[in-house]
Amino acid sequence: MAKHITDNLHNCFPVIVSDEDQPIVMEIHIGFNPSDALTVSVDYIDYDEPEYNCSTAAVVNETDAHEMARHHKIKYSELPHFIAECMAPKWDVIINPDSHQVRECFKEITECLLDEGCRFTIERTYGPNGFMCL
Repeated sequence: MAKHITDNLHNCFPVIVSDEDQPIVMEIHIGFNPSDALTVSVDYIDYDEPEYNCSTAAVVNETDAHEMARHHKIKYSELPHFIAECMAPKWDVIINPDSHQVRECFKEITECLLDEGCRFTIERTYGPNGFMCL
């Protein structure tokens, strides 16, 4: 498995990226995993100590994700773009967001998924000694 879950996603759209001039960057992407399950991934990128790179992802129940797409009258394949666009008005305006803001964005996305009736599981990749980004 890749150190970053986003590396395995397809049809992937960015939502928010923390200040890229810092030695540690956090970013959220939404796409589909190799099983075509809707996945919201937070990647932790440590440029100075890459062994600490890790990810946390919410993997949405496919039946629920298909129902959400039907509810919004879009194709299942359009969900990542749809969700990224829904988040843009609030999160795109932040210049150089910090890691706390990235975590808040992930929380908001998962709360919206729950509001839509979507169940999800959390998957993680870890750094040394069980280090995790969320």
